[in-house]
Amino acid sequence: MNTLSDVTFSTYPHTAKLELAVQQYRAGDAPNTPHIMFCGGFHSAMMGTKASELLTLCTEHGWHFTRFDYRGHGQSGGLPADFTLADWLDDTLAVLDQTALPTLLVGSSMGAWIATLAALRRPSSIHALLLVAAAPDFLQELVAPNLSAGDIWDLQQGASIDLPNDYDQPHPVTQALLDSGKALSLLSDASDLGALQCPMRLVHGTADTVVPYDFSVRLMKQLPPSHDARLSLLHDADHRLSDPASLTYIFKTLTALVAELEETAKMPNT
Repeated sequence: MNTLSDVTFSTYPHTAKLELAVQQYRAGDAPNTPHIMFCGGFHSAMMGTKASELLTLCTEHGWHFTRFDYRGHGQSGGLPADFTLADWLDDTLAVLDQTALPTLLVGSSMGAWIATLAALRRPSSIHALLLVAAAPDFLQELVAPNLSAGDIWDLQQGASIDLPNDYDQPHPVTQALLDSGKALSLLSDASDLGALQCPMRLVHGTADTVVPYDFSVRLMKQLPPSHDARLSLLHDADHRLSDPASLTYIFKTLTALVAELEETAKMPNT
């Protein structure tokens, strides 16, 4: 029986009694049903456009689906300034581990960074990645270089600063958040992306002024030449990639990736 849960609030051992908001769609009990899990962007919420459209796609195709809010985001507990990229990666792994299903992770913006890190840490659980407007290392490459001397001083004193953005209210940034991003870099020479085992598909807009599409290009270049990775650039699409044409392309890519995984699973071992 197909079921869409209400948003549930779960406490995990790592969350220090703060609750994560999680919603899941279960497409019956058939074995080997694809499971799609969505990782949102920096201060986005799981009820946003892409996650909601993904839910619709999964219900139409009979796929399992999971979405959630990181701590300090959406309906989950905590204040945004109290958490770092490492905390949000821990949230992702906790939700992933609870599902106990082979998963295709869809990551948007910062969520693409987190999804890739999760795939490195759970190679047996994550069967593929779809990265949308990927923003790996954006904290150290886009945020840190644009800080003023006053901002840097405030951060060093333990304060948070407000980061303006084009879409919503300013987002708080702390020194701990910046340090966390540096420690979890995917674009530096210390990156271990060569250990990534699953196929990767990337979609980025050429008119993205928030995170230029070069970030997706560089992320793919960190992979070995033999890795199954493909990048699609959408002409004149912006960072959100939530317009109908972009969503159609993203979902076409996801559907093809699911089909490839299902076909591979049918192949006999040689």
